[in-house]
Amino acid sequence: MKCIGISGTPGTGKSSVARELSLRLQIPLIELSTYVMENNLYVYYDELRNSYIIDEDKVRERLVEIYKKEGALIIVGHYLEILPRELFELVFILRRDPYELINILKLRGWSDHKVAENIEAELLSICTLNAIEELGEDIIVEVDTTSKEVSAVVDEVIDIIFGVKSVYHGLRIDWLSSISEKKLSNILTYIERYRVYQ
Repeated sequence: MKCIGISGTPGTGKSSVARELSLRLQIPLIELSTYVMENNLYVYYDELRNSYIIDEDKVRERLVEIYKKEGALIIVGHYLEILPRELFELVFILRRDPYELINILKLRGWSDHKVAENIEAELLSICTLNAIEELGEDIIVEVDTTSKEVSAVVDEVIDIIFGVKSVYHGLRIDWLSSISEKKLSNILTYIERYRVYQ
């Protein structure tokens, strides 16, 4: 088996799901953001977004080297699309109702504009669309984590990996058409109020 990718907007449960998946499958885990920081694989710090801008070429080189030495890995991060497609068996994009996501991100102490930026990304399926564009639709699988326990999400992911559960590849979750008008209105109002546009 090749690597399993876990991606998605912050707050969708990536790290928790990846850790449990790694334990259950006995496959080593690489948390991309942590790996980048520990190995100084970034170019500069973006003050507005309160995050580091990574050195994509170096990250790609290092991860390919690790895969060649170690074999299958679980790689978690919200920018997996920078890695070569050949590395992956499947890439799971975790999705969460943007309305639920607002509270999760605010509980982390994030600024309103950072929350709004990420809520907008989730609402518009940005992580899925980026992954499809760079890696191809046939290895991308969305999993809805809204109001689910980590173990239930991991069960679903394992069933998909081993073909127990049939799966739809590519974009299948559309919050714009599936959440109530009232919730959508509240989400859009929040984004409009706090989103910083450049």
